[in-house]
Amino acid sequence: MNTWGIKVYGNPCRECGFDWAAPLEAAAALIADVPKRYSGLLEGQDGTTRHPELAWSVGAYVCHVADNLRIWAERMWSSVEAKHVHIEAYDQDAVASSRGYEHIPVKTALWSLSHSAKMWREALASVFDRKPTFNHPERGLLTLPDIVQSVAHDAPHHEWDIGRS
Repeated sequence: MNTWGIKVYGNPCRECGFDWAAPLEAAAALIADVPKRYSGLLEGQDGTTRHPELAWSVGAYVCHVADNLRIWAERMWSSVEAKHVHIEAYDQDAVASSRGYEHIPVKTALWSLSHSAKMWREALASVFDRKPTFNHPERGLLTLPDIVQSVAHDAPHHEWDIGRS
């Protein structure tokens, strides 16, 4: 179980209700279904809606989840060649600024999310039986279940953000 996520968000998550005890397969399935759920949630919207307590618009959250999936897919894919992978933390706000999240049309963001989720599924399948570990500078040693749970929390957490916006 992802102790970092529990320490930061509680179990279940105090905001979105994510259960950190979700089995690996259930968490992976949750991620695979993200593009469909987000598309349904944003049908007919332009992505500019913003909750007063949040920094980003709903479209920006879609971009963030797409980038997060893609980044973690790349990290998992890197572990195919190396059993233990050192990864760097990234500043999500710097990524949002440099990519111009607020100017990306929501339909484009959803397209990117769909492709990122596909990359995620392919990367997960490539490492599922390899049991890689990842050294994260802030979270320490991460196992594959730690990563899957962390990403599985990110997607529904921001789905909750979008829904309340």
